[in-house]
Amino acid sequence: MKLSCVTASYVADLLGYPGEIDWGLASEKMRQAPVIETIEDMLERLSPAGLDGLELFYPHVSPARITPALASEIRRRLATRGMVCCACAGGVTDPAEDPYAAEELFQTAQLLHAPLIAGHAHFDDIAPLTALCERYGVRVGYENGAEEDAAEIMAAVQGGNEWVGANIDTGNMASQGGDPVQAIRELGPRVMHVHLKDVRAVGSHDCVAIGAGIVDVRGVLEALCSIGYDGWLSIEIETADHDPTDEIVASAENIRGLLACM
Repeated sequence: MKLSCVTASYVADLLGYPGEIDWGLASEKMRQAPVIETIEDMLERLSPAGLDGLELFYPHVSPARITPALASEIRRRLATRGMVCCACAGGVTDPAEDPYAAEELFQTAQLLHAPLIAGHAHFDDIAPLTALCERYGVRVGYENGAEEDAAEIMAAVQGGNEWVGANIDTGNMASQGGDPVQAIRELGPRVMHVHLKDVRAVGSHDCVAIGAGIVDVRGVLEALCSIGYDGWLSIEIETADHDPTDEIVASAENIRGLLACM
């Protein structure tokens, strides 16, 4: 398994870490910020983590702003650090409702050579989304939000297929009182991507370093190994009142230590 970080971890960065996250305002500031400079700044801070990839939050790489030249420069800067864009993160528009907005997301992912879009999605019919995935060669990992177990995730993706599956967010599930370890075992091959997140308590979305909260991180990694998962582990630590870099670096070290014992 390879390690990444979701750039949504830095959602409050341009807000100055005020203590509460206004996601709308934060997203707008990210969309307005200089793309290359913002990504380069995150890469510099994350350098000690020794990550294999970066998962780019769509407000950082807004489809309205990403050009082939910009995408090429992002890929180049990642490559100089031995990294790739492992996924794009954010909500997935239902192509049946807004086909052009949905297609923009896939075009951006393709420009960045991201093999997957990880995010929340709501659709009545999986067929149009699957068609977009096939057209662009980009899979979609549905991110659990309010879902408490594998059955609810499978219902949300209508059983899934080779193109549409689960992006299991461990912190989101633990926050809902669910068991991400059991969910992973039950989802099996439908797990396409993982957001490794830890939270303080059931009902809380206060993120902490991986292993410092209520998520059974060792159990999660063991469950992923048991189903033959060999994909990306994207660390996600969204903090409202401080820069999460130290927690991300510590989390990467912790995860590597656990994986080395398996």
